[in-house]
Formats: sequence, C-alpha cells, structure tokens
Amino acid sequence: MKKNIIAIICSIFILAGCDDFLDRQPLSDMSPGTFFQSKGDMRTWNAGIYDALQSTLHQRHLDWGDLRSDNYHTTGYESAKVYMNAMESTMGETSWQDLYTTINLCNIAIKRYPTIPQVLESETNPYMGQAYGIRALMYFYGLRVWGRVPLIIEPWEGDLTQISVPRNSIEEVKTQILKDIDLALAAFGTDVSDKFYFNRAAAYALKTDVHMWFKEYEAALAASDYFIGNSNFSLVKNETEWKEIFTKPASSKESILNLAWSYEADGAHGWAQRVGANNTNNGYKMSQQIFEEFVDRLRSGNGKDARFWNDVDTVKLYYNGQRLPLTYANWTTSGIEKCTKYSVIDPDREFDSKNGVYKSYWAILSSSNAELQIPIYRLADVLLLRAEALNKTGKPTEALNIVNQIRNRVGYTADSKLEVDIANQTAVEMLILQERQLEFIAEGKRWFDLMRTDHLLEVMDPVIKARQEAAGVQVTGFTQAEEGKKYMPIYYREFESNTALKGDQNPPYSEG
Repeated sequence: MKKNIIAIICSIFILAGCDDFLDRQPLSDMSPGTFFQSKGDMRTWNAGIYDALQSTLHQRHLDWGDLRSDNYHTTGYESAKVYMNAMESTMGETSWQDLYTTINLCNIAIKRYPTIPQVLESETNPYMGQAYGIRALMYFYGLRVWGRVPLIIEPWEGDLTQISVPRNSIEEVKTQILKDIDLALAAFGTDVSDKFYFNRAAAYALKTDVHMWFKEYEAALAASDYFIGNSNFSLVKNETEWKEIFTKPASSKESILNLAWSYEADGAHGWAQRVGANNTNNGYKMSQQIFEEFVDRLRSGNGKDARFWNDVDTVKLYYNGQRLPLTYANWTTSGIEKCTKYSVIDPDREFDSKNGVYKSYWAILSSSNAELQIPIYRLADVLLLRAEALNKTGKPTEALNIVNQIRNRVGYTADSKLEVDIANQTAVEMLILQERQLEFIAEGKRWFDLMRTDHLLEVMDPVIKARQEAAGVQVTGFTQAEEGKKYMPIYYREFESNTALKGDQNPPYSEG
C-alpha cells in the first residue's frame, strides 16, 4: 500500500523519469487545491516520507557505514570496489538521489502542513516534528558520506533549465541539522511508543550523535542525559532480550528508532544479499578479526559473549545441543559467512541424530523476501557515544562502567577497567570503539565511528593493504594521501544537471 502512496505523491509533485535530485516540478506548478486539504492528506504525505527514507537507507546504510570498514571480509561475490574502498563516481552506491528525494518531501511537508485548513496546531506538530527530524537525519548522513553537500530547505521552485546549487560548507550543514533537531523537539509532545516513527527520543539520540561528530563532548553528554533514568528506555537483561532488539524491536525498551519494513508493502530488503542470504552467495562475512575476538571472549573464563551466537549461524559448531569451544580455524566453517542478527529460530530445523547436531538453527533470510527492521538508533548506541564523551571529559571510569553494562547484559563479565590503563585516553577510546564494533556489526556504524574519532587511517591502512595484496593489485594502503577517500565521490550524473557542482568533486575522484 505504501508503494501506492509514494507513487501518488510522486505523480503529483515529481516529474517522472528524472534522476537528479533537483530535477523536479517547481512548487509554483503544483495544484495545492487538490492536496493538503485535510489531516488525512498530512498522514498520506508522511507515509511517503517514510517510504522515501526506506529507499534511502535499506541497503545504503551498509554501503555507506559498514562494508568499507574492517567489519567484513569478502566472499568474492560482490563488487570488490566497495570492499577495497576504490569507489568511482559511476557507481550507484554514490548516488544521493534518494536522500534528496526524502529531503524534498520533508521540505514540502514543512511548508505545506501549516497551511492545511481546519487542522489544529497540536495536530500538525507531531507531523512537523517528524519532517524536521528526518530532514536533519538525512543531512547528517549526507555530511558524513560526502562532506560538503548542497543545503536545500525549501521545495524546489527554480527554473529547471537553470539549476545551479553549490555545495554548502560543513559548518552550514551542521547548523541546519541542529536547528532542525531543535525545531523537531519543540514540535513534539511526550514520547510515543511507536519505534518506527521519528520521535522525541530519536531527536535526542541524533543530537548526541551530531555533537559527538563535531567533538562537542559536553553538549553530547547533555543530549544523552535524556536517556539517563528515563523509564521508557533500558538495556536488555539477557541474550534472549538482546536478540529481540532485532526480531521484535517494537516491544524492546532498547529500541529508539527503527526502519520499518514489510515484504508485502516494500518488497525484499537488500540487506540480506549483502551479508547473509540463504538463496544466494552473499558478498561479505564477519571479519576474521571480529571472529577471533569473540573466540577469545568465549574461551576467557569470563562468561560467554552471546552476541557471537546471535550474529552468525554457528549451528555446525554445536554438539548435542551444547556450544563447543571454538578455535580461530572455525572462521572458515560453513555457515559462518551468513549473518543471522535479524533471524528468528528456524521453525523447520532438522536434527541430525547421528552427529548430534541441528542442520540449521537460525532461519537465514532470503534475498527474495527478506523483511527486517534495522535500528537507526538504540540505547546501546547512545550510551556508548556517551562513554566516549565521558572519556574525553576526564571520566574514564564512568565511561568503562558503561562498557561493562553493555558486556554484562550479553553474558560477558570481564571488567574493562582491568584491560586498559584508564589514564590513557586513547587506549580507553579504542576499547570503547571495539565494543561498538562487536555490538553494531551489520548496523552501518563502524566506518562513521572511525571517521568521528580520527582513527580511520590508522585502522584501515593495514586492512586496505592486506586486501590489495590478497587481490594482487598495487598496494597503496589508506594513508594521508588517500584521506579524501573517507568520503564517497559525488555521482557523475549530478555534474551533468547541476552546473554549480562543476569542478567540485571530492578529491581524488573524477567527475565522470
């Protein structure tokens, strides 16, 4: 149904067959008399905003925030260019079309909702808050993926034959993001329980993230204070509840904002094909580095880190229903290459009585019918960002107490304060980043974590060199000379349609 909604919206407001984000019908050519006449129209438009948000993030959140990082190893079935961080401006992963489609729908909402007749401000406010919040979220993605981006906060009203919109500075985009978050907070009332709509809690989570990106640690702590002592949110208590963050996010008190997805309404989710499909060879699997860290934890005598058993299908490592000790060599075991973070227990699993093992345990998702509700923000994310801020403001013990909370809830009892010199701020930060890596694999966070903390070159240079050497190509690594590649290139079509972008490609990429 939602696909029909967005089709109706696009038929009214967007020229069919246009690929550029600015190539759309001017506001002056619209027929406001046929739309935005009732509260129902506002609900319909909002459904279109969320549909566009799904199109923007359902696969690209991995392309942009995860697959280039040290989270993954290639299986050889996907484009090596992403994995090698050898992006080109002709690749679809670099397009910002869907992102700006979402932004423009938010722009129209912000301009038109207040004009709807006979609708109270109290009825309009929740929808306005969502439009401001999603616009802020989209610009925050744009800023992290491309750096400077064109800042457009009005529905496009210009002459389509004379498009010329340059990129704004990062500071200007940041200012608009924070302004939109504040406008969203001003519009929202109390928290809503629905985790699939941008709400007050999501605004505070985003605000925390933005301040951390710009190293504004006191401001990040102030934003994250919203969740401290908030009875609406709490960390899960055990392995079963941790799994339900991903399989039952609507009822999880750790969930803040999730990307809704229904196969019937939205088709197959692209996530499965990337990292764990049962009907095809997915292109990526958990990196050996992460696997070995989990093995170390399982053999440490400090409990069992249950995230491992819930992230990959380790059924072939079971015997008579028991989890066996693992070795590093098990990284090559069949089944390890399938991510099962969003999988429920396979209802049709078969037991091999001869060998005392199940033939499967998790129901591996299919690339043809997968539906999953990926977290955009959840409490562990905000708390670990808060831990980073505490460490940066001279409170490493408080920071590591948060790390221990994150560990303990999944069965790993090792005290992080005994693993690092708490007087060494960088070492504490790296430990927090490692915990984030284990916690958020397949959630699109790692690349941005390394960028935010200025550890991208340090971490990825040896990783990229190893990948290049294994592929038999020139070994250049990811050094200061390659730093520009922390950003994606701007898609080549944008230079054809927006004259102001000419000569302003992210270095060292080409424009075509």
